[in-house]
Amino acid sequence: MRNAVRHLNCTSGRSLRAVISSLSITGMIATPVMAEPPPAAGEMDDLVVTATRLATPRGELASSVTVITAADIQRKQFRSVPQALRSVPGLHVVQSGGPGQQTSVFMRGANSNHTLVLIDGIEASDPSSPNGAVDFSNLWLDNIERIEVVRGPQSTLYGSDAIGGVIQITTRRGAGKLHGAAKAEGGSDNTFNQQASAAGASKAVDYSFGITHIDTDADSVTPSRLRNGVPAEDDNYENWTTSARLGMAVSDTLALNFSGRYIDSESKLDPELESFGFGTTEDRDARLDQTEYLLRGEAKAQLLDGLWEATFSTSYTDFDRKNRNNRQSPSETLTRTRFEGNKLKFELKNDLYLTDSHTFTLGIETEKENMDSGGFSDFGGFVVGEESDADARNNAVYVQDQFSYGGRLFGTIGGRYDKHDDFGSEVTYRFAPVYVHRETGTRIKGSIATGFKAPTLFQTDGFTPNNFGSFYRGNPNLDPEESFGWEAGFEQPLWEERIHIGVTYFRSNIDDLMQVVFDPSFNSTYENIDRADIRGVESFIHTQPLKSLSVNANYTYTDAEDDRSGEKLLRRPKHKADLDVQYQPTAKLSINLSVNHVSDYNDISRETGATVKGDDYTVLDIAAEYNISKRWRVFGRVENLTDEHYEPADGFQASDRGMIAGAELKL
Repeated sequence: MRNAVRHLNCTSGRSLRAVISSLSITGMIATPVMAEPPPAAGEMDDLVVTATRLATPRGELASSVTVITAADIQRKQFRSVPQALRSVPGLHVVQSGGPGQQTSVFMRGANSNHTLVLIDGIEASDPSSPNGAVDFSNLWLDNIERIEVVRGPQSTLYGSDAIGGVIQITTRRGAGKLHGAAKAEGGSDNTFNQQASAAGASKAVDYSFGITHIDTDADSVTPSRLRNGVPAEDDNYENWTTSARLGMAVSDTLALNFSGRYIDSESKLDPELESFGFGTTEDRDARLDQTEYLLRGEAKAQLLDGLWEATFSTSYTDFDRKNRNNRQSPSETLTRTRFEGNKLKFELKNDLYLTDSHTFTLGIETEKENMDSGGFSDFGGFVVGEESDADARNNAVYVQDQFSYGGRLFGTIGGRYDKHDDFGSEVTYRFAPVYVHRETGTRIKGSIATGFKAPTLFQTDGFTPNNFGSFYRGNPNLDPEESFGWEAGFEQPLWEERIHIGVTYFRSNIDDLMQVVFDPSFNSTYENIDRADIRGVESFIHTQPLKSLSVNANYTYTDAEDDRSGEKLLRRPKHKADLDVQYQPTAKLSINLSVNHVSDYNDISRETGATVKGDDYTVLDIAAEYNISKRWRVFGRVENLTDEHYEPADGFQASDRGMIAGAELKL
């Protein structure tokens, strides 16, 4: 299969357009390692891109990879990216309330800002975010073709933020004659969602377009135990998302691709708690307004009779966040803050197919990010200003050798050099081999890698003074956070490939973690003073006892500690288990049951700021769909079937049981 992939990339007689069309079918293939069925016979040849930045057969990858396809999204009726990621091994999703509330992802025990998120190759982090973590709350799944999750340090190919791993979200590519779809659904909490899409392709052009509208009253973010008898009020959420993708074959050897995404959302918040007679438990006018632009263009050329493929790309992102909170009484908070961030990136990637056993990738990139913040928050007379304005540039070069020997040994080895305006240079490397025993289907894999997380603009140059004479000021002398990690595991098919099992052990150390420190005058800044030690096990089993029934389960054990104190790192559960049961009694009807269990983790109290034990919880979702005809499909789901009452983040309650039903028309 590896030779076939090389032939696909190197054959001069085929147009680049045909190459891209061939690769795009990977968006319709499931190649998971967990709750979706693991690869059966023949499926080990399915292509994954994110792990090596080259379309590579799943069976030749040493990386721990999970792929969520459009078919998985439809079958389980996921609406948002956080819902889809919840059952991925090694990932813990924390949503501070219902739809539209702050949502973070912790991968393999690393911090929430240690996961790089890409949307159609565009870095999705907001440069004005204080810690650089991606907020997943506004990422919805309509018009998404697939999500690839690669766990473990990936800085060699992707630079900063990839200590825990990489999540790549890909929009659907147009194919075939012009076609479209319209979908509407409604249910609990006055939820009403609509989506429309259109896509198609001609000989030289492919295109797709989607628009989504989400509108829900949602539940109150604040649990009853913290409302002090105040009646609950709904924390409404509304989101408009538009996405587009365009591809053009200029010639047999040159193709152009463009993608864009626009998000406009409004979330109602409960930002403060009532204490000592002050504050507002249920804040009826606090809101967060956000707009996001993500744009990317690339030119891909085949040179030297297909031996060299060069890709030049540029991307631009722009984020605008506004917090607004009016004062209902003298003791309540008055907020008028804005945060603006943007990033411009250029990259040239060269893939060289010089031998049958080695594919070399050489890349160079440069990016500049900017942030600007302003406004103030008045906490009953204690006023904190936002006065940050900063920018930084990072230049990088990387190289990778993807090798193959004897159809049994595969892997990658690579290195990267980054040069940053503030902290200087950083060197990272990765070595990831896998051995495939063809006779038994056994795969033995491992990797060893380093990674780093650059300080954010706020951490190095932010400034927030207050009216009591003290302030927060960024530390321009911060070093990047650095990691060293390794993993080893195996995967094995059994019982004529009706059963698949796999186990992976992972270990990582993260040095120079940045923490806020205070001086005697209550001024604060960030310093590199912490260290984390993380180890764990990911395991899965998949079985298909009947053609109409498949059962998939995975379990992750994570032990993540602060080396200084010996305490557990916050919001890293020791135990996480997922179960997925798919039953298709007829060709038209399918039923899916999902179970998510999380236990044994520490959190920080919303009320006191002290460390507390987090809620153990088990959440059941059930979804069903019926295809009335080739054009009409009806569906429905129940989320949190048992009406579990829990707080995934302390002081922020999860949504109660919710029921949604809808229909889709294909045009």
